[in-house]
Amino acid sequence: MGIARVLGYAAACTLPVALLADCNLDGYGLGNVGEMACPEIGANVDVLGATFSSDARANAKIRAFVAASKDLVAVAAEGEAEAADACTRIGVDLGMSPAEMAPRNEAGGRASGACSAVAARMDAILQQGIRFEAVVTPPQCQANADAGARCSASCQGQLDPGQVVAQCEPGKVAGFCQGRCNGQCDGRCMGNCQGVCMARDAQGNCVGACQGRCYGTCDATCHAGCEGQWQAPRCEGSVRGPSGDAECDASCNAHADLQASCTPIAVIVRPSQASPLALKLAASLQANLPELLHAEWVLGKRVLADADVVVKVGQNLPSIVGNAGARALACVGAAANASVRASMSIKVTIQASATVSARAGAGG
Repeated sequence: MGIARVLGYAAACTLPVALLADCNLDGYGLGNVGEMACPEIGANVDVLGATFSSDARANAKIRAFVAASKDLVAVAAEGEAEAADACTRIGVDLGMSPAEMAPRNEAGGRASGACSAVAARMDAILQQGIRFEAVVTPPQCQANADAGARCSASCQGQLDPGQVVAQCEPGKVAGFCQGRCNGQCDGRCMGNCQGVCMARDAQGNCVGACQGRCYGTCDATCHAGCEGQWQAPRCEGSVRGPSGDAECDASCNAHADLQASCTPIAVIVRPSQASPLALKLAASLQANLPELLHAEWVLGKRVLADADVVVKVGQNLPSIVGNAGARALACVGAAANASVRASMSIKVTIQASATVSARAGAGG
């Protein structure tokens, strides 16, 4: 099971604001007030293309933060749902009723209600001397580089060209060069080509595509060097911005990590006894532990640091973008509240899942 399920869940919850209740996101701080203040968190909109403020720098920070908050809420909701569903299925296999596994009134309450009840039932079984060994193939996860790059580009787009060039890692600037290009040219190189030139004029000058380094005018994207002025430059490396740009970087890194792709989790469960009860529980654990561990590890422990980052950005952002306008600040507040609630839910889901996975011999 990959974290692509998170994105599927997020897509399922990109409904009109009036229908958000069907996605069970109200527990993450999105009541009527939150929906009105920042509908972009739940609505089917491109947050990175949204406008929250006429202040370009503030707008870049806010939309990167809201995008990360939206991801965090989706991950928390999916993690809670997966843990609750997995524990409920185990409980049903053990003859438990829905009432015994009812949700608790807390963030992550669906997971804590179901899993704590199942853990208690497992304790009674373990007291009979039955033990379980779980052999687990853990997931391998990779951040969504495309999502991170698009978020970073959205932030960079709010900087003036001089700031992009000054804050970009040396040799990583790209864009249209109004002057002489001294680097790779994605279009026609008019001048000297250090490499293979696809077309030359009567004087031997390059007038076509250059497979190598171009020293002359370039009619498309120039990379690395420009003797003249960059037009609409972008940074293809890391941005070395002042502390004021830290919010964008932090939000975009979390945005990429929260949309990571992960390999499936494989589990083999072996009981210490061959009694009917031991075999029945072992079969249920083997069927449901992959989803439970996905909630605990992939949608839980793996994203804890990202959750803390998003919460911290939400705490600091109001003072940084204080002049962004009432609508922008209201949205920041709604997204910050949702992030705090989502972070709490993730921590509860981790604890709830671990109560069952540890008893199944898959703790860690």
